[in-house]
Amino acid sequence: MLFRRTGNKTALPLAGAVLLMMFCLAGLAEDDAEAFAVKEHVIPDTGLYTYPAGFAYVRDYIADVTEEIRYAGDNNFMGMPAEGYHANIAIMTERACESLAKAAEIFREKGYRIKIFDAYRPQSAVRSFLAWADSPDESTKAVYYPDFSSKKRLTDEGYIARNSPHMRGSAVDLTLTDMNGNELDMGTCFDFFGKAAWHGAKGMTEEQNRNRQLLREVMEACGFRAFEQEWWHYRLRNEPYPDRIFDFPVE
Repeated sequence: MLFRRTGNKTALPLAGAVLLMMFCLAGLAEDDAEAFAVKEHVIPDTGLYTYPAGFAYVRDYIADVTEEIRYAGDNNFMGMPAEGYHANIAIMTERACESLAKAAEIFREKGYRIKIFDAYRPQSAVRSFLAWADSPDESTKAVYYPDFSSKKRLTDEGYIARNSPHMRGSAVDLTLTDMNGNELDMGTCFDFFGKAAWHGAKGMTEEQNRNRQLLREVMEACGFRAFEQEWWHYRLRNEPYPDRIFDFPVE
């Protein structure tokens, strides 16, 4: 862990900042002073939560964001929480938060709000994904990967990535809702593995195509890049940590 808890309080090790970065970061340059900085946030009834400087809570930038972090619960392709997700809260790099806030403002002017399914993703969560792919459990197949004869193909075909911009804090999985919180129809559920989730997929209605295109146009105008195989996934073009992998928990 990045820190230890004592009762309802959290105590940092003596070399807290250095140990934090040694544990969290891959490929860290020793002379990178910014990377050794940490931010602190007090969580009621839990204690002190420490995370790297340069990251932030999305809700601090977008007051009306809806957060439904799927890997913090069991409503996802594994049917269980992923390691490292301890709270239903979205964290991203500050640069990504700023760009996403611009997109949220445009959507709001059009009568929509953003709903986030995933943002920063700890490396430990990816290990959960890979372990699930190697397990015999196929209880979620009908919902998330009905077109695959074996879920092991999900890693072979890149649907479950070993290295993702989510682990760098500059990717977000999201959809749009109306101002009452009702999701727009995007044609598939989040994390659907198959061609129906691709941009330009055949068989989509005019409304579904229009909704996907709206999401894409605004996100790309605000500095994000679409992923052609997932209508919900966007990565910040000018991400601040392109060569690092983080593994601090989501709290």
